[in-house]
Amino acid sequence: MSKTNETNSPAVIDTSVTKSLLHTFQDMGMFASPDVRPDTIELSPGVTADFYVRELPDAEFRKLWADGDRAKLIAATICDADGKPIMSVEDAARLKPPVAVSFQSVALKHAGFGDKASAESEKVGNA
Repeated sequence: MSKTNETNSPAVIDTSVTKSLLHTFQDMGMFASPDVRPDTIELSPGVTADFYVRELPDAEFRKLWADGDRAKLIAATICDADGKPIMSVEDAARLKPPVAVSFQSVALKHAGFGDKASAESEKVGNA
């Protein structure tokens, strides 16, 4: 008989705890939001571009990150106010490197990575 399972009965999930954890995670913003958030990048000194960002769920983010293709990440996250992509992967691949890096930084920020992510998290009340 196993020391960790003296009764040999199958594991039973306490649904009240599970539901409580699920609600806690939802309340704390632990799930990717279906809402889009506004953001801005500087294209050149004094010239900015306003757009929206779609937050990616973990499975989608990991797949895009594993591909290592910045254009795919940009096309998946940069969107209009309705959450529709504003550029295709092909469009994003044609961006100048400094602009692509700026968009990548925004995508990572909204995915929760980097110093800017901490500030963004505080701004939306998740810190």
